[in-house]
Order: sequence, then structure tokens, then C-alpha cells
Amino acid sequence: MSHQVLARKWRPKAFSDVIGQEHVVTALSNALDSGRIHHAYLFTGTRGVGKTTLARILAKALNCQGKDGQGGITSQPCGECSACTEIDAGRFVDLLEVDAATNTKVDEMRELLDSAQYMPVSGRYKVYIIDEVHMLSRSAFNSMLKTLEEPPAHVEFILATTDPQKLPVTVLSRCLQFNLKQLPAALLSKHLGHVLKAEQIPFEEAALTMLGKAAEGSVRDSLSLLDQAIAYGAGEVKAADVQSMLGALDQGYLFTLLEKLAQRDGAAIMQEVDRMAGRSLSFDMALKDMAALLHRMALLQSLPDSDEDNRIKELAGVFSPEEVQLYYQIAILGRRDLALAPDEEAGFSMTLLRMLAFAPATSTSTQIAAHSAANSATKQSVTQTSAVQPASPATAAFDGDWSALVARLNLTGMAGMLAKQCELVSYENNVLELAVAEEHKHLVSRSYQEKLKSELAPHLPSGLRINIRAGKLAGKSVAAIEKRELDARQAEAVASIEGDAFVKELIADFGVQVDPAAIKPIL
Repeated sequence: MSHQVLARKWRPKAFSDVIGQEHVVTALSNALDSGRIHHAYLFTGTRGVGKTTLARILAKALNCQGKDGQGGITSQPCGECSACTEIDAGRFVDLLEVDAATNTKVDEMRELLDSAQYMPVSGRYKVYIIDEVHMLSRSAFNSMLKTLEEPPAHVEFILATTDPQKLPVTVLSRCLQFNLKQLPAALLSKHLGHVLKAEQIPFEEAALTMLGKAAEGSVRDSLSLLDQAIAYGAGEVKAADVQSMLGALDQGYLFTLLEKLAQRDGAAIMQEVDRMAGRSLSFDMALKDMAALLHRMALLQSLPDSDEDNRIKELAGVFSPEEVQLYYQIAILGRRDLALAPDEEAGFSMTLLRMLAFAPATSTSTQIAAHSAANSATKQSVTQTSAVQPASPATAAFDGDWSALVARLNLTGMAGMLAKQCELVSYENNVLELAVAEEHKHLVSRSYQEKLKSELAPHLPSGLRINIRAGKLAGKSVAAIEKRELDARQAEAVASIEGDAFVKELIADFGVQVDPAAIKPIL
């Protein structure tokens, strides 16, 4: 027997075999069991989510005769009677499947519908499955409207489309519509594992995770990719093979690219791009994965208690929320325009250069680069003068003004985030007692404290110890002070706009309203 591709071999034969579309399966099953049969159904959704499969199962449910030949309409077709087996084999005479993409003309539709008036030859219903129905011409739609609105009692229409917006509203109003969902990557990976176990093919879970993501919600695509992975791996499905097959990106590249982006190191970024090109990695997938990583960083910044990888936590601390949002937008737009670029590598590198060019001038990562450059310059100066004079002392007197100390040291990154949220409790015997608000207690972690201590140590006496607790604050933290200043400037800006004579005339003459949220002070 010749090999059968997995997408066909594992095509569901019953409602119970369909995955990820419980909302549709439940509705259809209940309707069939209660006898509430509609004359026209419309299945919508992207490719490979089960539109045609559900249509065929529904055709079997309507025509199943039971194992004993005495059965009726059922939500659980037997799969053994002549109707079920012939529908599965694609030779049931009362099931007419039409590809509207190749039968778009009005004459072809009229010829098809002329047969609707005749009774079924062997089945209970004559079922018309019209796939990609949005491809029909307007004249063809008009020719089917009357039959679709009042079909003979023995006729069922099942329409399927990936683009329901192109269907005339007159057709939509005559159908019972079901929207099929794209399947989550985790569910697809689990399904692939089930298939491989049944096929007795060895696999690695990490490989299935990559295949599930690459399928982009399509069951058919996931099974086709799985077939390809089995062939690529000579009968096995391994993570390394799948990564090579897909041109998938090692997450290490993404972290390196973002770290170099934070340092504004364009040369290093281009070197990483060259390394990726040398490994024939997919730049489309790289932009997709980068957008996903930036999304995780944004979630972590908004929900600090989220459980995330430490390296992602560090990146989330280096970039400001504005930068993360900007880079996410550039990444998804860069991926959209990748096909228009001279080549994928050029499109990818231009996207990264765009991130460099449009980075906020006063961003956290810019400050990091400036701070790093200043430290390097200071070290170089000390080295040059050490031969003629002893090194100046690194420590400085701390008068208890925490806000001034933070501003003077220009702390950035993880240390800066923590320092700005802290209030000074006490400083005695070289022990620095600090406090943060309860909502920022996630900052009271070893990694954050170590970063802060390493930044403060060169400027305070040796043997510095830091203790930080979470609790109620008095509003004296740098972040609180900056917020009050920003709120004051915002209030001044709003008052200035609302007090403008021209604006007052607009309000009086036209009843316009000033939106304070749209007003931004000049910083």
C-alpha cells in the first residue's frame, strides 16, 4: 500500500476527533440530536482549521443509516454504513463538493443548482459543499439566492470560506454561521505528540513545540510540517533537525541583538546579522520571535510579579516601556514589509537599523551607553595620571539626601529602577536601609539589590551593606518626586490650553471639548 500523508490519514472522521473547535462541535451535535436542522451552514476560518472536514462529518451525520441500516440523523455517525464509507471515500453520489475558486461563473452555478430539485439517489439528504464560496461572481451569488433561501426539504447547503467579508450580506443572512478558531501552538504540539505515538515514531518535545508554533494555528499545516520533519530526520523528529529545517532562530541571537541594541552598538548588531545569514536562519521567523520576546518584556514591565526567565527580566529592566513598545511596532512592521525588501537579510538589518535610528534620545539604554562611556573615560584618565600622582579617593560623603545621590550618580538599568523606587530609611555604620512600596516589591530581589550595591560601592565607604524592605512610603522616592513634577507640568499644560482665548472661542461657539489626555507638556 502506498504511503498516505499524515494530513489525510489523520483527518477527523467524527465530531469527537475534531480538536480545538468545541464551540462548533457542541452546537452541531446538539442540533443534530434535537432534530433542529438548518438548511444552510457557513463555516469560516483560516486555512487548515477544519472547515471542509466538519462539512463532511456533518454530511455523514445527516445521511448515516446506522450499522443495521435502520439509523437516522445522528451526531455520532457510525462510520460503517454505505453512506459513511462512501462519503469518506469521496464517492457518495448525493454529496456534491464544489470548489468555487474554479467554478465562479453564473452558468456553472445554475447547472449545479438545477439538480437540487431532484430527490437524493441513495441518501437522506442531497448535500452541497461549496468551498471558498467567496470566490463566486456576483451573478453566481444572485443565481443561488432563491435556492439558498427556500431549498427543497431534501437539500442541505454547507458553505466554507476563508474570507467571509467578501460574501454578500444577502447570503450571510440565509446561513447559520460558525467561526472556526486558529488553534493554539500548545494544542497543536500535543496533537502532534499523539500522532507520533500512534505512528510509533520517536520524537523530542522541543521539536513539537517548534512545529506547533510554525503551523500558525493550522492543523493541516502542522501535520504537513510533521511529515517534512520525519523525512528530514530519517524517521525521527529531533529538535536540532526541526530547527535547521525551519531555519528557526536560537534565542541566544535575540538576546544578543537586544543587548547590543541597548548599547547602541550598530557594528556589533550587523556582525550578529552576518552570523545569522551564515547559518541560513529565517529572518522572517527572527522578526516574529523578536516581537514575541518584546511582548514578554512588555508584560513583565506591566506585571512585575510574572514568572519569567532571569535574562528576560534583565532586558526588561534595561529598556524603558516606551522603547519596548516602539521596537515591537518596528519589528512587526518590518516583518510585514520583508517581502518588499531587496532580500530578507537587507529587510531584517534595516529593521534593526530603524530601531537604532528611532530610539528615544533620553532612553534608559542611551543613558547606559553614556554611563559606560563615562566610566571608561574616567578609568583611562586615572590610568594616564597614576604615574605622576596617587589615585583620588572613590568614596564621597553621603549627607542623607537619597534623591540627590541617585541623581548625581545617574543610576540606570536594574540599579536605576530600584534606586528610583526606594526611600531612605536610615544610613548608619555603613548600612543603608531602604524601603519600596508594596506594588514594587518584585524589585526587592537578590539580582536587583546586587546591581544597586555594585553601583553604589565605588561612591561610599568600603564594606557597604544594603537592606531593602517593602512597605508604606512617605512619597519621598525619586520616582514619586518625578511623578509629582510631571503631574504639575501636565496640569500647567492643560490650564494653558484651556485658558487660551482661541480655545475658549471654540468651546463657546462649537461646543468642543478639550481632552486633557491628549495634552502633553514640553519636557
